[in-house]
Amino acid sequence: MSSFDFALKDFYRKRHSNFPFLLIIIIIIAFTEFLIYFTSSLGINILTQTTYTNIYYFSGGINLIYKEFNNLIQILFLSLAIVIILSVTTTLVISKKRDIAIMKSLGTLPRKLYSFYLLEAYILFFIGFLLGLVLGLIIFGIFAWIMNIFNFPIILVIDLVYTPILFFSCIFGIFLITGYTIRKIGKQKIISSFSKDIPYNYDASKRLKLVPRWLTSIGINFKIATVNTLRKTGEFKRYLILFSIIGLMIFTLGLGALVLRISSQEWIHKSQSENIVIIGHQDVVSNYSLMYKMFSDPTILIDEKNINFTESHYLFNLSDMNELYNIEEIEKIDERIINFYNVEEIPGIHISGDGTYTVVGQNRKGIIPIIGVNPENLIQNFEIEGRFFTEVDAYDNMTIGDGLAYNFFEYALDQSLELTTFNRRFHVSGVIIDSFYSGWAGYLSIEESRKILNLTNEEVNIIMLKLSSGAYNGIKDELDNITQKIGENFTHLRLDNIFQDNMEYLGNLSIYPMLLMIIISIIAIFSLYNYQKAGIMEKAKDFLIMRAIGSKTKSIKKILFLESTFVLMPSLLLSLAIGMIINSLFLFDRVYLPPLYIPFVLFLFLFFIFIIFNFLSLFPLLKKINNFSIKDFSMY
Repeated sequence: MSSFDFALKDFYRKRHSNFPFLLIIIIIIAFTEFLIYFTSSLGINILTQTTYTNIYYFSGGINLIYKEFNNLIQILFLSLAIVIILSVTTTLVISKKRDIAIMKSLGTLPRKLYSFYLLEAYILFFIGFLLGLVLGLIIFGIFAWIMNIFNFPIILVIDLVYTPILFFSCIFGIFLITGYTIRKIGKQKIISSFSKDIPYNYDASKRLKLVPRWLTSIGINFKIATVNTLRKTGEFKRYLILFSIIGLMIFTLGLGALVLRISSQEWIHKSQSENIVIIGHQDVVSNYSLMYKMFSDPTILIDEKNINFTESHYLFNLSDMNELYNIEEIEKIDERIINFYNVEEIPGIHISGDGTYTVVGQNRKGIIPIIGVNPENLIQNFEIEGRFFTEVDAYDNMTIGDGLAYNFFEYALDQSLELTTFNRRFHVSGVIIDSFYSGWAGYLSIEESRKILNLTNEEVNIIMLKLSSGAYNGIKDELDNITQKIGENFTHLRLDNIFQDNMEYLGNLSIYPMLLMIIISIIAIFSLYNYQKAGIMEKAKDFLIMRAIGSKTKSIKKILFLESTFVLMPSLLLSLAIGMIINSLFLFDRVYLPPLYIPFVLFLFLFFIFIIFNFLSLFPLLKKINNFSIKDFSMY
């Protein structure tokens, strides 16, 4: 009989015991494939740029940070899938120890034993991977169909990166980890192979260490649970790693999503803020407000074809509105000139960390809005990399938005931007996180803007007012009177509704990691159940003996509950420590951190949830235990 025939027949012969292992692999592969296709085809930007008008939609710094977060989660999820699959195939091999011992006693060569059971592990993996891949694509297809119903079209992008990595990593891992376990069992003496996870030379009389000794002193149930955990160190280590990764993913998702939500909303708050009123011609006011709306609405695009901001009837003099300075509720007046310009990226020299020089830039060309502002009167307090220009160096410096910096430039702070029509070149002194025009706008000194446009008499085409909280309704009529003095078609508009829409949009991004947390929680429940189920048959004799001498089902339930708790507690502590490190390395750069107690509250929440899962998983197991009888056991 060939090795493949033996492995296939043995897999079919013990299909009832192999089915739980196969089901675990199918589910983890299905969820992993769904996540891969979800993030590749959908990701954070649920509205694809090719489908909608706004080509600048969600393309700035916040998008880049979420993509980094997304990549981190994909790596963690792949790691979780690989660890679960290796744990399953290794557990499968360990469950064959008695079969291996019998075959060795009959003279089977160790090399044959290795090929028999390694092939069986691969058969389990290949079947599970194929079925899981199909199931994952079906789930993604159903999800995409539902999203299409709600007008959120999703384009299927065939994954040629993560799926092959997952497949070949599992093949390589099974060969190394599971193969090592088979070789280790094959080299053992026959008598030692009859034990599974419990070492054949385990000494129950050995003095316990401090923590286990303290646990055994609490009560008989704690003592039995502690001893069971100590004598099955192999199983304990496998599930410690598994639950640590599960806890790490949930912790990273929860803390990372919270940090990103707080930070992104704070960045947009600093960029746009509330209690802002704009004054200008009704055409300018309408288009200017929509340019803020572009941040959260992919169907809106304002460009040079919609409006020419510098037409004479759009311009007015700030001195005609001196009454604004007499209104106490106005905290700040920010005069501006906005216009669309033909621009070109100018190459620069980038100095890398090792001191080498690189010429960067591809002379990209485009048409973008540039706003002339007085940096001393600027309402916004932008989150900035580099520095905002000052009146001293405004003649050759400008500041640009994050969308422009990360898509139009290679290293914006080492480059310049040329206004090609006017032959003026400005060095990029700073990059700001900006909601205006999805971050694809630039900022110049208002005096330089007037010189470029040949404007005189302090002309502007938009004024932004920062009002004190709750003041708008009280001064609305006064603002109406002031704007009507400028001209018949001049008006003012409160931007709070657009600001709230942008903030709500950022808040909705947290739905994405919440969906992933639900998926991981399902895997956690399933893994916890199978952790309990995996040792049931090996401990069945112990349970029968306990029941025969009068132990109640309640005591057995407590023992199983405590054994799982002994795995969950160190796993969550380990995931808390590693999660803090990972988040600090990948997410905490320039972000706003929540209070220090938040990670520990999240830890307690996860522990509480896992304890509930642990408790609920016992009910189907106890039903199985109550059905045990002596016929379920044989000598081997």
